[in-house]
Amino acid sequence: MNTTAANILKILSQSEMSVDDMQLYLEVEKSSIIKSILQFNEFLKSINLPTIEKSENLYSLNLSNQQMKTLFNNFNTLTLTEKIDYLYIKFIATGFLNLEKEKENLDISRSTILRAFKTVKETFAKNGTTYEYVHGKGLVLKNLSQIDKGTFCKKLMIFFIEEDILVPSRKKLLDSIKKFDTKERMEKLYPILSSSDISINYVMLSFVHTLEICVDLFGGFNFKIDKDSNIEKFIKLKNLVHKHGAGFNDEYKKQLVEFLFSFSYEEGQMDGTLINKSSKFIEDLKKCFKLQMSNKDLYRLLFNKVYLSFFKFENNILKISNLKRDKAQLKILEKLDKFLEEYSYKMYLADKYIIAFVLKTIIIEENLSDIKNVLLLFQDAVINKKSAFNVYLKRYIPTVNFDVEPILFYQRDVATLKKNYDIIISDSKISYDSILIDSYSNIKIYEILENHALKRGLNKE
Repeated sequence: MNTTAANILKILSQSEMSVDDMQLYLEVEKSSIIKSILQFNEFLKSINLPTIEKSENLYSLNLSNQQMKTLFNNFNTLTLTEKIDYLYIKFIATGFLNLEKEKENLDISRSTILRAFKTVKETFAKNGTTYEYVHGKGLVLKNLSQIDKGTFCKKLMIFFIEEDILVPSRKKLLDSIKKFDTKERMEKLYPILSSSDISINYVMLSFVHTLEICVDLFGGFNFKIDKDSNIEKFIKLKNLVHKHGAGFNDEYKKQLVEFLFSFSYEEGQMDGTLINKSSKFIEDLKKCFKLQMSNKDLYRLLFNKVYLSFFKFENNILKISNLKRDKAQLKILEKLDKFLEEYSYKMYLADKYIIAFVLKTIIIEENLSDIKNVLLLFQDAVINKKSAFNVYLKRYIPTVNFDVEPILFYQRDVATLKKNYDIIISDSKISYDSILIDSYSNIKIYEILENHALKRGLNKE
């Protein structure tokens, strides 16, 4: 097995995907991906599991939960990055490292483990962390720099993010470091987080778990906060943590409160450089898509998605949602790809789709207000402005004025009516510029308005 096979397993354990799309994640030749899939299928057969299937252009791995568990219990191939992170984390967590023993644990050659450790060694040298060789024991950590404390935290967070798909060696390492069951710990954290009015995502959760380990290993971190800026919120968080944090040590409680307080003011993101990068990304995006982004909730949603996308890409986290492909989203994605290339931004495919979905919502909202008047034409009947249909439409989309007329009346006064309406919708084919639908419903009409707003927004120059 190779690195490509390991990454294919990560991808297909989360979503179906084409080889073209996999290439955007793996950055290897298509032939290498196909070869790795064939190799991986031979491995699946050897442990009596269903193989990867192909339907049209999409590859999928359809396993039950128990079968997936069997697969990960038997698959122990690590990517080069995972090998480096494994050695880095274990060295810091235990304070020592025996490369000969780790070579056996990971079932890799001496040259491979030395090549992986060379990167760890260079990182320590650059960051100011020191260690020494002790005869008969191995390498012993002497001093851990502040920079490597932060890097250790970030690398360990990835283990929590990927906990459900960890191969045996990585899972064993995580279990040896943490003193808690993650699911049981979440039961204690849930009432704290859900009552804190804080935006929760898996990166934030992974940091909360990692923070406890960092507190135990090297005292955690110094969160610079001004609790007097909102003493009520600080006291609320402190009371929540003390109420629900039975079993948490006092220092972890203290730092958890401080982190949540700073996070609530957007100062608790794990990487300040990514905050600046995400802000600049959105400013550049606003210019490209001609957006105002005055809706603070949608801005915040987009910011979080962009931040998470950069965090995942820069830390090689292949966490994938099922990709939803609709024509409108693909048009946005095409424009987004040109934008990313022009400004030299990089992110995974799945995250592009997520950002495209948020952009679609923003574009529609900002351009829907340009639709003032809509004419609905019926073939056989006239519905007056006080009808239930028209009243409900107004309630459903209050910013738009709807007029309902018979097609016959429309044909009598074409020029005037066309001049007075932004959109004309008809239930029968007519010779004029209108949108044809087979039957009227509020949802269909709203979809037409959304598509009109989206098209208008994408065509802005």
